[in-house]
Amino acid sequence: MNTRRLATTGVALVAALALGLTGCAAERDTDAPGGNGGTTGAAPASSASSDARAELTAAAQKLSQQSVKMQLKSSVVNGSGAMDPATKTGDMTMKMGAEGTFRILMLGNDAYLKITGMEGMPKKWMHMDATKLGKSGQLNLMPDGDPGGAKQMTQSVVDVEKTGPGSYSGILDYTRTKAEDKSIQALGDKAKAVPFTARVDDQGRLVEFAIDTQVLHESLGTMITTYSDFGAPVTVQKPPASDTQEAPQELIESLGS
Repeated sequence: MNTRRLATTGVALVAALALGLTGCAAERDTDAPGGNGGTTGAAPASSASSDARAELTAAAQKLSQQSVKMQLKSSVVNGSGAMDPATKTGDMTMKMGAEGTFRILMLGNDAYLKITGMEGMPKKWMHMDATKLGKSGQLNLMPDGDPGGAKQMTQSVVDVEKTGPGSYSGILDYTRTKAEDKSIQALGDKAKAVPFTARVDDQGRLVEFAIDTQVLHESLGTMITTYSDFGAPVTVQKPPASDTQEAPQELIESLGS
C-alpha cells in the first residue's frame, strides 16, 4: 500500500480541509499565550467586540448540543456529512479531486477510513482507534463531542465584529491553538492573520463559517462550512469485518495530533 503518498500528498489535503472545517483549533486555555510567537489572549478593544466574541462562541457551542449536517465547499476540497455528539457517530465524505475521495466513519472510539481514486490504496476500510488520533487529529471529527471542532475553532479568533443581524467578520490566528503543528509552522506569519466571516441563525446557532484561506495559498480560495438539519437522526453502519483491515501505524501517526 502506498502509505507514504497518503501520509504526504493526501494528508496535506486533509489538513487543508481541517483549516476550513475546524479552524485547526485544539482545546486550550484561551488566556494562555500562544506558542511559536503567536498572539496572546489580549483583551477586546471594545465592549462591542466583546459582545460579538461572546455571541459567536455561544453559537459555535450550540453545535455540540444536537446532531447536525455539515457541508464544506472550496476550490480544492468538497465535503459533506452528518454528526451526532450524543452518540459520537459521524459520517463524512471528502472529495479531493485527483487525490481521490476520503470517507470517514466514526462509531464511538472507532474510526474507519476508505479512500477511492488514489493509486495504491487498499480496497477495504482502514480501522483506527480514535483515541490515538488525539483531540486535534485530522480524523477526529468530534473532539470532546464537538462536531467539526467548531466550538474549539473560536479559540483561534483574535478579532471579531458584528457586521449585521446574525453576521460577523474577523481574523483567525492558528498559531494560538496549534503552535507545535509543523504544517502551521510552515505557514509562518500567514497563519496569524486569516480572515473569516460567520452567520448565526435566529436560534443563535452557527450556520456558516467561511475562511479566506487564499491568504495561506492562492490556490485555496475561500472555504465555506455550513451547518443545517439540527436534531435530525444520524445512522452510521459499521463496515463488515470482511471488508475491514487495521490501518498501518504510519497512517495513524500522520493523522494524529
